[in-house]
Parts: sequence; C-alpha cells; structure tokens
Amino acid sequence: MQDKIETFKKILESVHCVKNVDDAVSAVLKKLLFCPFCSEYFTDPPALKDHIQKDHPDRLKSMTIRVEDHEVDEDSETIYICPHCHFAVDDNCPSPTSSIIDHIQKHTKSIDPTARISFQISNDEKLIQKYVDGKVENELFCCSFCTDIFSNRESLLRHISFKHSDIDPENVPYETMKLIMDCARDFPTVKKAKVKYKSTAYSF
Repeated sequence: MQDKIETFKKILESVHCVKNVDDAVSAVLKKLLFCPFCSEYFTDPPALKDHIQKDHPDRLKSMTIRVEDHEVDEDSETIYICPHCHFAVDDNCPSPTSSIIDHIQKHTKSIDPTARISFQISNDEKLIQKYVDGKVENELFCCSFCTDIFSNRESLLRHISFKHSDIDPENVPYETMKLIMDCARDFPTVKKAKVKYKSTAYSF
C-alpha cells in the first residue's frame, strides 16, 4: 500500500500546471499504464509487458493458419485479412477495403447472412513477407481488443502495452481511485504549491 502511495506522490511531484484536485487525479491516471486484463497498473512499459507475459500468457497465444490464396505483392505496406480463411489483399489494390469486404461476404452468405463484416489489418513486415513468399502456413498473433494481428508474440505484446493500457477513469478499481484521490487531496503538501480545491465527481 505504502509503495503505491509513494508512486502516486512521485507522479504528482513531476507534474506542472495542476490547478485543482481533479487535475491532480487526471495527471496520475495519465502516467499509469493499466493492464487491460486485470486491475494491476504500472509506471513503465517493461513492467507492464513482464506482467502480461507472466500473468496472462494465454492472451498471447498464436494460431497456425493455412493460406491457399492471396493478393499481396512485394511492395505492400498494409494487408487486409479475411478472418475466415485469411485470404489477404494489400494496399496496392484500388480499393482494398471494398475488396476484402466483397470476399468476406462470400463466407457470410453461407455461414450467416446477418453476420457483422469485420476484417483484420496488419502492417507487420514479417507477416507480409510470409504472404509474399507463399508460405502455406502462417503463425498469427491476434489482438483480443482490436483487429490488428502480428507475426510474433513480442510484437503483439508491445502493441497491447502501448495501445491498450489507457483506462477510462470510471473503470479504475475503487481502491486504486481512493488512493489516488487521497494523494491528490494532499497534493499542496507534496508539491508545496497552492492548489484550488473543488468538488469532484468521486465520492468515498
């Protein structure tokens, strides 16, 4: 508990232009990296990545897929991938989004005509090269929060810790928010600066 309080105080000591308690709370939340799979939080990306690898390895699993056909050229920078058969088109196509949607609709007509159309997008150079090389099997690492996919676990881990570590203040665990609020209320003592107090939406 004390180490968490010290963490919040250090963050508050490093911020500027804070006018009230709400600003202080926001400043702390912006500096924290929240695990998207549980209530843990960290102040640096390596610690978050280590946590995910250790405590949530099942979220970094891969799947091996067989690619029978694709439209991916050597100079591709982005590919659009069918989630059903992993057929892909690249950004050289005049309208890649329309092309991949047309392809996916062929699946949904036979599976579920009312199914939502979604596809995966990747800028992963290694994955693109696998398509170009005509490898029949690809190991894919899919993000469980968005449509991005990667060719290796490290790229997926880096993506999750960078893109999905923000949190909506309303979703911060009660105990964590209470600690942050307590530190924010003591902020003038920590900062040795005048801070205007105003009513806040949080009540404890």
